[in-house]
This record gives sequence, structure tokens and C-alpha cells, in this order.
Amino acid sequence: MNRRPTGKLSGKRVTRGLVSLGIACVLGAGSAVLATQVLHDRRADAVAAQAAPLEPEARVDRVSNALDGLADDGVYVAPEARDMLDRAGERKVARAVARSGTTVKVVVWSKTRFAGASGFDLTQQLEAGLAEDGDHGVYLIWEGPESGTVNTYGRYGYVTSVSTHDDFAGDPARTIPQLVKRIDADITWSSGDDDFDYYGGAGGGIAIGALYAAGALLGIGLLYGAVVLFTKRRLPGGWRW
Repeated sequence: MNRRPTGKLSGKRVTRGLVSLGIACVLGAGSAVLATQVLHDRRADAVAAQAAPLEPEARVDRVSNALDGLADDGVYVAPEARDMLDRAGERKVARAVARSGTTVKVVVWSKTRFAGASGFDLTQQLEAGLAEDGDHGVYLIWEGPESGTVNTYGRYGYVTSVSTHDDFAGDPARTIPQLVKRIDADITWSSGDDDFDYYGGAGGGIAIGALYAAGALLGIGLLYGAVVLFTKRRLPGGWRW
């Protein structure tokens, strides 16, 4: 009875195992690099697509008119919103803006779906236009009772004491100057690094890429296992996966 040399057989199995492990590591590393690059490219494309409506050439007339009107005294009242804030009330708001130590821009216009852009895009275009000169401050958009926006431009900050739902009420000629005073007293500007990376920098990107790669390898392994199970065939070259 002939016996196969167990030493040589074991050596071959170890070699095959090491080769398989090496190839798996190479595939995993390549998948991680590829996944990281794909995620980076997708994020860059998403940022570019998000910024496209904010370019000056994409700006609608409603926003352009507001920016031109704000350049004088920091207050703009759209023609259709004059019944909300008359010229005497506009002067009161302008005086409050002039007294504020924080740069505050006030826009009064009515909510509409026929301005060439959505309400969100109108706000984003206005914010981008205000930040073009490198300045920073707060903009307040009054659209009527319980309707409007208070946010910062040019730099990250927040005002916690003003609620559009609770505070946007009453006569805007009286309410808006009060809001400007509260904004000036309560604004908090971020002192940290304003650069934000969704994945937390290169290390986070690599970790996310590795996670995606692990999922891809798991899927490949399951697919290969299913093929072996149903076809009773393995990969050529003596692989033992």
C-alpha cells in the first residue's frame, strides 16, 4: 500500500494558503483604495452640483434686486411686500441695523413659488451673494407672521434666542428692530476650524474605504461559495477557498 508523502502535501497546502491570503490582501487593499477614490470623487461631484445654483450667473432677479437694495442701508423691502413694511417702518429698521455692532442684513419679501427658484434656493443664493465680499454677518428674511429665516453668512455662527415661529409676529416695523437688537446681543461665532470633512480627513476616508472593501470582499466570498456549492467546482490552480 502506497502512502502519499504527508510532508510535501502539507507544504503545498501551506503554500497555497499563503498565496491565497496574499492575493486576498492585495484585493482588499486595492478595493479600499478604489472605494476611497470613488467616495472622494462622488463627494466632489456633489459639492460642485450643490454650488452650481449659487453661482452669480445662476442668481435669479429676486435675489439680485435684494442684494442691490441691501448695499445702501442693509435693508431691502420688495415691491410686493411694501404693505408689510412701509417706508417709515423701513427707516426704523435701518436705524436699528446702523446701531447694531453685528452686521445685520434685513430682507422683507413675500413667500412665492414664482421667483424662478425654490424658497430654499432663494435663501442660499442670498447667503452666497452676501458672503462674496468676504464679510460675515447675520441675515434676517421676513416673509410674514411666523415665516422667515435668521442665519449667518460668511462664517459659521448661531443665534439661539430668535425663533421664526415664536418671534416673527406683530408689526414688523416694531418687531424687526427688536430682533436686530437681540441678534446683536446673542450672536455666537465659531472660533474653531471652519473646514469640514464629512469623513473626518484622510484617515476617516481610508477607514470608510476599508469598510466598503470588506463588504465587497464578503459579497465576492458569498458569491464564490454559492458557485462552489451548486457547481462543485473551484477556481483553477489548486485554490482551496
